[in-house]
Amino acid sequence: MPAAAGAGVGERGASQWEAPGLGRDRPPLPSLKVPRELLRRFPHSKRVGSYLVGKMINKGSFAKVMEGLHIGTGEKVAIKVIDKKKARQDSYVLKNMKREPRIHQMVRHPHIVVLLETLETENSYYMAMELCAGGDLMDRICERKRLEEREVRRYTRQILSAVEHLHKHGIVHRDLKIENFLLDEHNNIKIVDFGLSNTLKAESLSLELLIIRRKHMFAMLTGTLPFTVEPFNIKQLHQKMVSGEISSIPADISKGAVTFVLSLLEPDPEKRPSVKAAMEEKWINEGYSKRPLHTLSHKNRLCPEDLNSSVLAYMTETLGYSLSEIINTLTTNRPCAIMAAYHLLLSKFNRSQKGAKAGKVHPPPNTESHSMVPMNKDLLVKTKQ
Repeated sequence: MPAAAGAGVGERGASQWEAPGLGRDRPPLPSLKVPRELLRRFPHSKRVGSYLVGKMINKGSFAKVMEGLHIGTGEKVAIKVIDKKKARQDSYVLKNMKREPRIHQMVRHPHIVVLLETLETENSYYMAMELCAGGDLMDRICERKRLEEREVRRYTRQILSAVEHLHKHGIVHRDLKIENFLLDEHNNIKIVDFGLSNTLKAESLSLELLIIRRKHMFAMLTGTLPFTVEPFNIKQLHQKMVSGEISSIPADISKGAVTFVLSLLEPDPEKRPSVKAAMEEKWINEGYSKRPLHTLSHKNRLCPEDLNSSVLAYMTETLGYSLSEIINTLTTNRPCAIMAAYHLLLSKFNRSQKGAKAGKVHPPPNTESHSMVPMNKDLLVKTKQ
């Protein structure tokens, strides 16, 4: 997009915001200074840009996920680190690595992890994302053996909502395994790892949604996969799927849940419910009479009026960003230092507000204290090391 066009969008957003958003009535921000002790105590091996890179959370063939700390806000993040040397050895991986941030920018949904910022050094690519403190869904199932039906319904609704949103925007994830469903601090699903994702035609999208509905819901309800063969044999496994020979279902699962999951496991595609029909099913909407799944939709972009006026004010008055620059970044969902700062400050602000309502917030620290580090715009600028 030409610079002039980008500026134009930002200026229009600013004119809508200046009166209501940056006026005197905005709620005050809590102290946003970061204790030096917090930075010192965070165990880390190096610093990349505005982040301290700490312990490893997960590891794959070409990438690993590390816990990170955003220096300017003191908020923890997840940092996906991709080894350039290993990625260059596989052109397919290299292509997907560059595509992943673009896919993230194309979609925004409450149950899809937010990519905050991308950075690059001589040896690695870094993707800073929101940290999901609740672990992954596989760990939750293993920990509890199987999940309560009410929880399965809630997770299934969130997964279906996110995947349907992806498909609505022409994106197929292509790696929807249980390990890629994480849980945030509020026990909500977040879909991660778009390394294999792509934009595909409708038939492929429909197939992916079928796969996600089938095996993952069954695993949550029963603690096992619907089709198993011991020892593993791909031909025997395929035969079980074709013949509909599924694993046993515990007797205490409701008739509605059993009917729903069995309909999804129907081997004949002509007899399986469509995506729309599945989202309209009675069982998936039990307890949600005022919010049937098929009637819900989510905006794919933030609008200027959605933005938090207090955080905007802090970023303009303290960090020195222009309002049009911030709004243009957020409304185009572009991962960068501004987006990282806004989302992490917003998270900090919301947590403080909830604490205040619960009567748990302590008085803000002395702003003159030498034990505190003020946020600095220089810490939020993408750097190459």
